[in-house]
Amino acid sequence: MSGYTGTQGGDLRSVSTVDLGVATTRSSWLLTGLCLVCVATALCLRPERYLLLSIKYFGTFLGLLPVLLVVGLGLTALVYGGPRPTRFMVHILKERGPAAARVVLLFFLGIIAFTTFRITIPEIVPYYADPMLADLDRWLHGVDPWVWTHGIVSEPASMLVFKAYMSWWFMQWLGVVLFVAFWNSPARRIRYLWAFALTMMLCGTVLPIMLSSSGPIFYDRFYGGSRFAGVLAALMADPYALPVRFAASYLLDAHDSGSSALGSGITAMPSMHVAIVTLNAFFLTGFGRRWAVAGWSFAALILFGSVYTGWHYAVDGYLSILVVSLLWYLTGRFVLRASGQQASDVAQQTSDTGLAAPNPAPR
Repeated sequence: MSGYTGTQGGDLRSVSTVDLGVATTRSSWLLTGLCLVCVATALCLRPERYLLLSIKYFGTFLGLLPVLLVVGLGLTALVYGGPRPTRFMVHILKERGPAAARVVLLFFLGIIAFTTFRITIPEIVPYYADPMLADLDRWLHGVDPWVWTHGIVSEPASMLVFKAYMSWWFMQWLGVVLFVAFWNSPARRIRYLWAFALTMMLCGTVLPIMLSSSGPIFYDRFYGGSRFAGVLAALMADPYALPVRFAASYLLDAHDSGSSALGSGITAMPSMHVAIVTLNAFFLTGFGRRWAVAGWSFAALILFGSVYTGWHYAVDGYLSILVVSLLWYLTGRFVLRASGQQASDVAQQTSDTGLAAPNPAPR
């Protein structure tokens, strides 16, 4: 918020800040409760699986999180910290550290629940939807979309696709979550966290159960035949596709053995990769045109890569985009509006008195 002039304006600003804080706190506690219900559901569904994954993920987080934290805060301090970047970092940790820690803890518990559900999905609903999804893909595009993607991109340009899909996506995913965890914009922060949590629940659990599917790369393995032998042959012939081949073997081995491995679980519809980058593209659009172009360009690349790598049918990504777009709209209309409406009302009162008004909460 921008500043006020005059004593009355300062009083109104204080009221606005308090009201905004109360609204976002209520919304935050409601979101926390919803996340904990999902965690409890996963724990009750497969307690031994959840606990085993907790141990494995804890080691990964313990090694990865400090590095991301130092790098992220360090870059922020260099840009905004002026002549004392170290002091700036310490200030951020003191001011935003406790709130950020809660976000990271819920993210940690949620990822374990997400993986538990993913591994368990074929045990609840065996794969059945792939023939329908593959037929829909061919009907919409006139040909299996992977054929088109491989027709316009080949090596060495394919390296960009594999890097983006198998590496850069994770960096953006974790980077945005950490940024939001430390972000000092209560209404917009809680809006993103609501959208993120609902995306993980709907696109990561509910819809994959309803449309249980394995994806083109595993189609022949689970359904027999050679319908997608072509995409497998293309991946085998491309030296840059080694990470995809390794990940596919890793997931298939975990599935066949029933082990609770990190990041395991085979599901295709809808695409979580596309869902997350679409959400982040909406989020980045709020920071200006350049960020919007970067966010949506990366989202388009990941949508293309989801088909190119054989992980997904094109319709997997289309549904993800549709669902996330709806969630972003609803969280803007209800979550962001509920968190920012009282502050906007006070801003209008201030404007009526001729005093400087704060910037309205972005919608």
